[in-house]
Amino acid sequence: MKRTAFFVICFILVSISVSVVLVACQGRQDDNAPAFAMIAQSRMHLAAQDYEAARNSILGMRKKYPAAIQARAAGLLLLDSIELAAARDSLDNAEGAERERLSLKYRFFERKLQEDLKKEILRQ
Repeated sequence: MKRTAFFVICFILVSISVSVVLVACQGRQDDNAPAFAMIAQSRMHLAAQDYEAARNSILGMRKKYPAAIQARAAGLLLLDSIELAAARDSLDNAEGAERERLSLKYRFFERKLQEDLKKEILRQ
């Protein structure tokens, strides 16, 4: 329950960050619009717990739209959320040494997401 609440809070914070970025860069919104559409698609995959498709959508956006800087920044935050959710789900089913490895991975992405969110807030 505690992990789910944390995930929901992270997802809300990422969504707010993306919204702020969209508003802040309206002059370049046309350049970033298709990239942000791919981010929205990635969010739908994340909500359906299809982590590989969500990850592939972000990675594809980064390759296809290398000049969409704002979208790429938002994509990095979302990618952290995807990795965190995937690690959490894997951790629930693991035992022994694998559980310890996944626990470290989960804590790493949890801290990374927090730091990336701090950087995003300071940048604005």
